[in-house]
Amino acid sequence: MNRTEKWTKALADARSALLETLNGLSPEQWEQVVYGEGDGWTAHTLVGHLIDSERGLSIQIHKIRKGEETLPAGFNLTQWNAGVKQRIGSPTPAELLAGLEATRARTLQGLHSLAEDDWERSGRHPSLGVITVEQYYETIAGHELMHLAHIKNALQIV
Repeated sequence: MNRTEKWTKALADARSALLETLNGLSPEQWEQVVYGEGDGWTAHTLVGHLIDSERGLSIQIHKIRKGEETLPAGFNLTQWNAGVKQRIGSPTPAELLAGLEATRARTLQGLHSLAEDDWERSGRHPSLGVITVEQYYETIAGHELMHLAHIKNALQIV
């Protein structure tokens, strides 16, 4: 299995696990606090954060491939995350699920367009420091699974 296949599968597996849980949430569960970032994020906010984050990481990968800096000077991840509710607005759960799908489609387009030498290019991630393009894809999948665990633990989903 080559790296494109490996990370396509890892992203698909993470997304499948997330959707299995999200598709079973009641309207009330979507609005329960599941993560303690700032003033507390609901499942709704956390899914918006996943969309927002994946978009941002995909943009960073694109910048790495173009030889550009990945983050603007003075970028503050805590401040960025604090603004997630304002950036995502008030989409319905169905709109969030569609947003997940659209964002992942764009992520996979980028992944499938990588040349072999792109995988080892590197850029500055906002919390992990300098990482390779391959590690960016690992981070996208891992980030999704980490927040899925937050949702499941908070809502006591087995």
